[in-house]
Amino acid sequence: MLLNRDRADALMDRHGLEAIVASQTINVFYLSNWATDASWGFGDLALVVLPRDRRLEPAVITVETDSAQPQQRDGTWMKVIRPYRRKPGIGPGARPVDPDDEKNPIPADHAEAVADYLEELGLSGATIGFDDRGLGMDVKALAAPSFQFRDARDLLRDIRMVKTPEELRLMRAATRKTEIGLLNAAEAIAGGATCAEAERAFWSTVPLLGGRPVFLLITPYRPGVGRMPKATPLQPGDNVTFDATAEFDHYTSDIGRTAVIGEPTAEQLRRYNAMRRGWHAALQEFRPGRMSSDIERAVVGHIQAAGNDSFSGCSIHSVGLEHTDHPHPGNSLSPFELVDGSVLSCDMTWMNVGVGRFHLEDLIHVGSGEVVTLNDNDSRMFMCIDGRSERVE
Repeated sequence: MLLNRDRADALMDRHGLEAIVASQTINVFYLSNWATDASWGFGDLALVVLPRDRRLEPAVITVETDSAQPQQRDGTWMKVIRPYRRKPGIGPGARPVDPDDEKNPIPADHAEAVADYLEELGLSGATIGFDDRGLGMDVKALAAPSFQFRDARDLLRDIRMVKTPEELRLMRAATRKTEIGLLNAAEAIAGGATCAEAERAFWSTVPLLGGRPVFLLITPYRPGVGRMPKATPLQPGDNVTFDATAEFDHYTSDIGRTAVIGEPTAEQLRRYNAMRRGWHAALQEFRPGRMSSDIERAVVGHIQAAGNDSFSGCSIHSVGLEHTDHPHPGNSLSPFELVDGSVLSCDMTWMNVGVGRFHLEDLIHVGSGEVVTLNDNDSRMFMCIDGRSERVE
C-alpha cells in the first residue's frame, strides 16, 4: 500500500476531519493504489473518499465506463468502487443502461456521487477535507446544513511526506532510471553532442527503461563568457550542469551533476570538491523536527568551511509524487519542518564568471536516525575527454 494510513489518521484527528475527499490524480493514486484510466488518460475525474473511522469503507468514485475496466498492477485495496455518469445511456463495461432506471440509479456527476456516498456513511453533516476547494463547495450545496469542508491540499502533502516501504521501492526505481538517463546525456556530450542533442539522449533513454522523463535542465557555461544557448558547440574548458528528473509509476526523483569539457582546471576541482565534501559533512544536519531553512544555512556553512568560501545558497525540498512533496501554502520552496521517514533533495548551485557553473544534488531518505542516499553516491565531476566521460577527483 502506498498510503501511510496511520499518519493519515493522526493528521485527520489533528485537523478535526472525519474524512478526506481527494480528486487530484496523484492523491487518488496515493490513497487507492489505482491510477485510473479515466483520470490519467481521458481527463475524467476519479475520486477517493477516505473516512477517519476505519469501520467505514473507503471508496473510489469514477465514471461508470472506468469502474469496470481492468486495473493496473494489483489494483486498489479499496473494496467499494462507485460510478457516476460519463455519458447518459452507457454504463460499466460500456453496456447500455437506462439513465432513468430508478432501480439502478447512477449519480449524474462526481459531486453528486461524493455527496451520496458521504450520506451513505453517515457523514453528510460532517467536517470533510477536500484537496479541491471547488469540489468541497459543490458537495456542500448537496449535503446537510451542518456539513463543513476544509482545504486539504497541503494536508495530503503532509501525509505523503512520510514514505511507506512501497513508495521507497518506487522512488529507488525512478532514481535509477534518472541516473542512467543523465549518464547517457553526459556520454553524448563527451561524444561531441551539443546540450540540445544530449537532452534528446535523456528523453529517449528513460522510456526504454520503463520510466517517464519529466525534465532535464542542462546548462552549458563558458568561463569568462557565461551561460550559453543549448545548441552552442562545446569546447575545452566549458562546463555543463545537469538537473534531471524522471518518474517510475508516478513517483519522481531529482539528481544533479556537473561535467567539464576536457580536463578541469585545479580551481574548478577545488571549488566543486568543496561542494561535495561540504555536502557529505552536512548530512548530519538532516534531523526530524528541524526547519528546512535552518538546514540550508548549515549546508552553506559546511561547504564554505570545506573550501568554497563564496558558496551562498541552496534549496531543500521533499520529493515523492510531486517534485516538491511537502506542504507549501505560499510557494513550492517555503520552509517546512523535517519529519522522520521523508525523502529530500537539496539543490546546490555555484557560479563564478571566471571558473564556471556547478550543480550538485542527491536524493536522501531521512529515517530511524539514519540518512541514506538513494542514488549513486559517486558525485565526482564528469570529465569529457577522448569521446568518453569519466569521473575525476
